[in-house]
Amino acid sequence: MKWRRLLAATGVRMRTTAVAVVALALAMAAAGVVVVVLLEESLDRSVTESARSTGRQVAIQLAREGARDLSASDVASTGDTEAVTQVLDMRGRPIASDPAIVGRPALTGARPVQGNEIVETLPLGLNGDGAEYRVVSQLVNGPGGPYTVVSARSLEPVTEASTRLTLLLGVIALPLLAISGLAVYRAVGSALRPVERMRRAVAEISTRDLTARVGLPPGRDEVHRLATTLNSMLGRLASAQSAQRRFVADASHELRSPLSTISTALDVSSQHPESFGTDELVPVIARETARLRELVDDLLVLARTDDTTDRPSNTEVDLDDIVRAEAERVSPGAELEIEVRAGPAKVHGSEAQLGRAVRNLVDNARDHARKRLRVVSRVTGGYAVVEVSDDGPGVAAVDRERVFERFVRLDASRQRHHGGTGLGLPIVAGIATRHGGRARYVESDDSRYPGACFVIELPVIEED
Repeated sequence: MKWRRLLAATGVRMRTTAVAVVALALAMAAAGVVVVVLLEESLDRSVTESARSTGRQVAIQLAREGARDLSASDVASTGDTEAVTQVLDMRGRPIASDPAIVGRPALTGARPVQGNEIVETLPLGLNGDGAEYRVVSQLVNGPGGPYTVVSARSLEPVTEASTRLTLLLGVIALPLLAISGLAVYRAVGSALRPVERMRRAVAEISTRDLTARVGLPPGRDEVHRLATTLNSMLGRLASAQSAQRRFVADASHELRSPLSTISTALDVSSQHPESFGTDELVPVIARETARLRELVDDLLVLARTDDTTDRPSNTEVDLDDIVRAEAERVSPGAELEIEVRAGPAKVHGSEAQLGRAVRNLVDNARDHARKRLRVVSRVTGGYAVVEVSDDGPGVAAVDRERVFERFVRLDASRQRHHGGTGLGLPIVAGIATRHGGRARYVESDDSRYPGACFVIELPVIEED
């Protein structure tokens, strides 16, 4: 397959030009073959009809007068071997021949019957070569008869005409192919020129500044759509880069806070050991270390949800079991009324990750509920749904999309408990997306739970 590798290395312009020239050459060759064949058929019919006409003229004379006064001049055609006529008696012996073939035996051994003729193509060798002739034989009844009239016409003019036409078409085709190849090469180059400009524009865009965009070419063709797609991709990259920078900055800020607290506690303890001893130092360091560990764990989980190559396991997971387990986990130490409605709901995915998502929603509801919270699992419209709602202050309409962004903290009404990392709901959203579903905030349909209501919707496993 060296020719394929060689063709692939020549570039789009050369490949397109080569394909166009080859296709045009094949089309011209096919058209030339058709023209030559049609010409040969037309000339062939003309030669046959000419031989038939000459033979009929002689046959008319034989039918009227017989062969008694028939001479060589009566059957002479052109005076050369290109067209000859011969009259045979009932035994197949020549009784009158064209002057060019006087003395030669019968041109053919065919013996037609009355009312029919025999058409043959024979190499008669009249000129000492193997040229073929169209031979038409017909039976004539006349005085002294019957007679066989044989009229032969050379097919060499047909061969010469088709050969000349083939050469002429070949001579004409070569410059046409060259002109067509040049036209296609320039046309493809002109069509690819906007693509080359886009390539240069994209090559000049650095990762430090993704605000530049490629120019949109005129028209609404494929190149215009390519430019639009590139600009859309650059917009997504810029948005992702901005989000990544915000994430790094927010993560740095969040990590700095517990580290600064630990560092300050250690400095104070070292400088004032008499007033800030081990008993005071250990609880501070333990609390901030736990907070730091929680933040790092959340960042790792969030990074895993962003990794599109790390697909979750494809096992069957009972969401109702997870709902009951999380409700039981919260119940012993919570001064809340916890309502559980665990309807059967099976999905494909990672039980650990889905459990983490439900746990985050339950913990969020527990931290903001006043007296009660509710955890529900059910199947609705082909989706398995987990719904967690509380009777807390809820989330303002303007913040209901923003709460799923990283390190977003709302006003103090939903921050009664200190220590949240601001990553709980983004983790829920990331896990739901990785499992082919989504997480969102909805309006509660129960007056007993007027606060926040979060749901996870996942594709359900259909029961047989």
